[in-house]
Amino acid sequence: MARALAHHCGAEVSKVIVKGGKTRLDPLIANYNRAALREPWVVFRDSDSVCPVDLRRALLAPLTEPISPLFQLRIVDPMTEAWLLADGAGLASYLKVARSKIPRDPESLQHPKQTLLALSSKSSSREIREEVVRLDGKAGPLYTDHLNEFALRHWDIDVAAEHSASLRRAMVRVRELGAVSG
Repeated sequence: MARALAHHCGAEVSKVIVKGGKTRLDPLIANYNRAALREPWVVFRDSDSVCPVDLRRALLAPLTEPISPLFQLRIVDPMTEAWLLADGAGLASYLKVARSKIPRDPESLQHPKQTLLALSSKSSSREIREEVVRLDGKAGPLYTDHLNEFALRHWDIDVAAEHSASLRRAMVRVRELGAVSG
């Protein structure tokens, strides 16, 4: 998702790092800010239903150095799956589910990942059902691979931005970062 968004906004991506959750990501934010003294860094962090403004403030408060002009901490409200759900027609086509099953306001969902998993379990595609979601309803073995494939090859970011305020804000900031660094 990060690579697709950056590319769409005209930014080059040299590396995408997936930390696997907030407990691994949050302690490294100061390091990423420091790294942004030399090159642009964008960190995407799910809000997990916490107020995005309060969360951003709390995550940046421990920084002992000024925030680099080449550093962006983007809080995805409530989580990145909402941005993908915001392209309802595209996601419905990819998951092989009816468009009417995709929520119209994904940012209002308490847990978009669970919604995406539930949709995947109803897919007419056996591959989606078996690879994206396990029988117990948790993420399947190729969950992340399928989300990345959708984001890179099928996701209409402009359509998604029409239905996601946090995605629109992230697009503006990523474009600004590209202008500052370029």
